[in-house]
Amino acid sequence: MSAINTQMDLGILDVKDLTFYTAEGGFTGLKYKSEDYKHIVLRRIMPIEHPDEYISVADHENKEIGILRDVSALAPNQREVVQTELDNRYYSPHVIDVLSVKDKLGYVYMEMKLKNMQGRIYDKSCAIKDVSRNIRTLPNNSVLIFDVDGNRYTIPQIKDMNKQSQKRLDAYLF
Repeated sequence: MSAINTQMDLGILDVKDLTFYTAEGGFTGLKYKSEDYKHIVLRRIMPIEHPDEYISVADHENKEIGILRDVSALAPNQREVVQTELDNRYYSPHVIDVLSVKDKLGYVYMEMKLKNMQGRIYDKSCAIKDVSRNIRTLPNNSVLIFDVDGNRYTIPQIKDMNKQSQKRLDAYLF
């Protein structure tokens, strides 16, 4: 009677067999074992709970190569390549202040003060349709906002915002 292997093969990539790099044209590339992928796509499998763990690595035709278990296991120069690619894909500035909120014809229009990943602070207007689906309060008291253009904004902690911003958002938080 043979033993049954109960472990599932998740396709975890072996860190010692891979090298991430910036390829010609600014694409992210990967050398893995004997293959050289000059254009890969990285996606977070668990973007909220574990943003730097379980990263799907696929070729430019969207065929999965494997899963990077943990970005922190990479050498610093490779970690920077991967983190830059993930930051570009998951661009999500932080909302510092909600300056105004208006309901009009089924849309919610917001004026916000944002802070991007480089620390630059700027004002931005956006339109949100179907707020019950596109303004999400998460279990850790953070908030995700998705606008009609597909942009994503985060509020890391709603309780840390000023009272006026909290009051402007209150009617839209579910």
